[in-house]
Amino acid sequence: MYSLFYRTIQKILLKRSFYKDFFKIIENEDINHIVEVGCADSVILKDLHEKYYYDGFDVEEDFIKKSKNKYVNCEKYKFEKKSIHEINFDKYDKKKTIILLIGVFHHVNDEYVKIFLKNSDNFKVYAIDAVRLSDQNFYTKLLMDFDRGKFVRAEHHYKKLLHDYEFILARNKYLNFKYDHLISMKNLNSENIRNILKF
Repeated sequence: MYSLFYRTIQKILLKRSFYKDFFKIIENEDINHIVEVGCADSVILKDLHEKYYYDGFDVEEDFIKKSKNKYVNCEKYKFEKKSIHEINFDKYDKKKTIILLIGVFHHVNDEYVKIFLKNSDNFKVYAIDAVRLSDQNFYTKLLMDFDRGKFVRAEHHYKKLLHDYEFILARNKYLNFKYDHLISMKNLNSENIRNILKF
């Protein structure tokens, strides 16, 4: 029930799709496997091309069960209940795999993020999170204060934490009201991604 409610609200609020942008980006990358951390009910699979393998991880057992039941006959899709710091990436091919995190880092403390960074070293990573900026208006700051994620960081905090990543600031690009996101990426061509996103 929660995921249905969440998706309905998301359709109302979203003016641009995180996933559609991601699909455009991976078309230009030599990959065949997507590992989504914080997959929820794996809505990405609705439009994901069949050529890709997909592994989804989430801390909510209900989401994992729902995805397993929905895709029980699809051998290319795997789902597992694990937090960001518990995932072992050793079984994945670093050259052919991309790790996707949409709205995950701002739900996780620095300690767990650092463990993830160590475990995912040398992988391609693409992440998007809410970001605090000094010139945001009162309502934007208030919305971030009420976000379920308790670690919405300032831009400089993300950059210090993700010290070997590259970044694109997406100001008021994805929602139908003023709200800013920071795209964090590693081992991807940031110039190409800027051209694809056209921010």
